[in-house]
Amino acid sequence: MPIFNVTLVHRIFRAAWVAIVLAAAIALFYYGFPIIYPFLVAWLLAYMMNPVVRFLERRWKFPRWLAVTASLLLFAAIIAFAVFVFATKIIAESWHIMGIVQEQIVEWKDLLIDYYQSADFQNLLLELNNTLSSVDIQSSLSKYTSTIAGAGTTIVAYLFMFLKSTILFLPKFAVITVIIMVATFLISKQWNQIAARGAAIIPEQVHTSFGVVARDLQNAIFGYIKGHLILSTITAIVFFIGLLILGVPYAFTIAIIGGIVDLIPLIGIPAIIVPWAVFAYFEGDIFLGTGLLILWPVILVTRHAFEPKVYGSSIGLNPLMLLIFLFAGLKLFGVIGIFVGIIALVVLTALQKANVFRDVWRYVMTGKFQSE
Repeated sequence: MPIFNVTLVHRIFRAAWVAIVLAAAIALFYYGFPIIYPFLVAWLLAYMMNPVVRFLERRWKFPRWLAVTASLLLFAAIIAFAVFVFATKIIAESWHIMGIVQEQIVEWKDLLIDYYQSADFQNLLLELNNTLSSVDIQSSLSKYTSTIAGAGTTIVAYLFMFLKSTILFLPKFAVITVIIMVATFLISKQWNQIAARGAAIIPEQVHTSFGVVARDLQNAIFGYIKGHLILSTITAIVFFIGLLILGVPYAFTIAIIGGIVDLIPLIGIPAIIVPWAVFAYFEGDIFLGTGLLILWPVILVTRHAFEPKVYGSSIGLNPLMLLIFLFAGLKLFGVIGIFVGIIALVVLTALQKANVFRDVWRYVMTGKFQSE
């Protein structure tokens, strides 16, 4: 009778081998991402440009290099226009808006200090003197006022630092953009050769499974990104129209900021509208506060009306699992982890649909990926 169960030992070794390969892939991606991310972005852009390139090749009989160049120039023109709008109108108006917020914080602080020194407040302190020390109350209120004013100043300072960092990042962004553009051109120009070499190297069984995973990932990731961008654009448009009706200055910039905030899952446009409405009521602007609170459900109803048509059934993510992965990503990686959680769930769902987990389990148990 053998001392060891040979089958069990083989299974343990195969499971360990799978774990090592998985850990190595994760470590390679994690530590190599800062180096390879421009080329990953270039591959993604080349993949997205492929339909346009093929259309130019077949419809207009462009050579491959010319079709790639035309598509890339179109994409570069769109990016340049977006950067121009951001660098001129949005940054300038955002800077002015933050100056207004800073002035408002100082005005609130002065109003609170004046109220603390008013006769009405002193009479209130005298009435409370039977149970509490007026000095303690006044000291505490002054401390809270300073804390609130300091917090507001800190927030504005962070916003200024963000704008400063954004402006200083533009030269680095330009260099990275050039690298991505060149890499995109080379990858797209040689796309057919790269695909043919990959098909020749990868075994047929792996190639079939990879094809299923790639299609599911394409439908899920691009479906989600496209749907989210469309819905955020709709949100920004409705927000912009509502701000114009309310007569709000800098409506375009505020609507753009609202659209960007709406891209963040679990946060969305209420992060801007609700505090703004409360602020308006404190300022005595009942019309603006009420208008914003009316605009909020209008935006939500419009968004939810378009969601089924925009998303359709291309994503196919379980709502409960999506919420779990969003929370896990947020706890592990911060705000950026929200997107990491979504992508992780999409990848795992695609792998499950392609039966990759089943094939790996079969390999661990039998040493073969496919059944006889």
